[in-house]
Amino acid sequence: MDFRQAEVFLAVVEHGSLGKAAIARRLTQPAVSQTIRALERDFRTPLFHRVGSGLVLTPAGEAVVKPARQILRDLATARASVAEVSGAPSGTLELAAIYPVFEQPLIELIGAFRRDHPGVTVRVTEPDNEEVLLQQVHEGRVELGFCHLPTAGPHDVPGLTTHVIGRTELCVVMPPHTRPDLPDPLPFAEIPDLPVVAAPGGAVARLAVEERLRAAGMRTRLGVVTANRSMQIPLVLAGTGMAWTGRRSADLAEVRGAVVRSLAPPISLPQALMHRPGHLAPSARALRDLAVQRASTA
Repeated sequence: MDFRQAEVFLAVVEHGSLGKAAIARRLTQPAVSQTIRALERDFRTPLFHRVGSGLVLTPAGEAVVKPARQILRDLATARASVAEVSGAPSGTLELAAIYPVFEQPLIELIGAFRRDHPGVTVRVTEPDNEEVLLQQVHEGRVELGFCHLPTAGPHDVPGLTTHVIGRTELCVVMPPHTRPDLPDPLPFAEIPDLPVVAAPGGAVARLAVEERLRAAGMRTRLGVVTANRSMQIPLVLAGTGMAWTGRRSADLAEVRGAVVRSLAPPISLPQALMHRPGHLAPSARALRDLAVQRASTA
């Protein structure tokens, strides 16, 4: 499978049809069809099942997805390495981040990187939870991933290189009408029975909080679930419920009228930067080194 075949194959995977993949790749539908047939001849097995008007992967096709993404990522890394030798790094650096894992520090990190590497475009996506993020890094969809790690246990992630570069102290942020005489720090057993503005299930911060709540004989009563974490504080301020967030976001929410408390006992989650082992594109290597350097001097 060469680079062009990998591009076409992944376009069909993403769009679920030959026609939509052809439009996305600016090709004719017969050209896309011929490419898929050629791959199936090479692999000697069907890669897609036709279901209705669309296509779904066969088990063999699912096995091809990761190598295809690896081909595209390796070529992008090679191009970036050549660009570095020829002059300043350029191209696009793909990141995934569970925001606000790093809150302002992540913004400042990207800002400092862009000042040093103005020719590089940084694209940041926000997966629903850490499990999705790790899969994206494993598969080469992104070069670097920023997320929380569980508080307990080893911090090495199988198959990835992991750098712990900070910690997030979780706070509870409550609507402005919440009674102001709550103790600070706030024991879990005394947290008001309010609905929660929560991240999707599986998020490390949510799991850590729910574990502490269960230990205190309480449970989460969901009000809103949103993968868009930037909506959490506005929803709390609108009276929708309470949320668990980092100290910086909590401080900003308090200025806007929210009732904020530290937790007792505290929850402090390791912040990690992760990438696949081996050679990184120059731009990814530069951002990783900058993050590690900043963590060592913090």
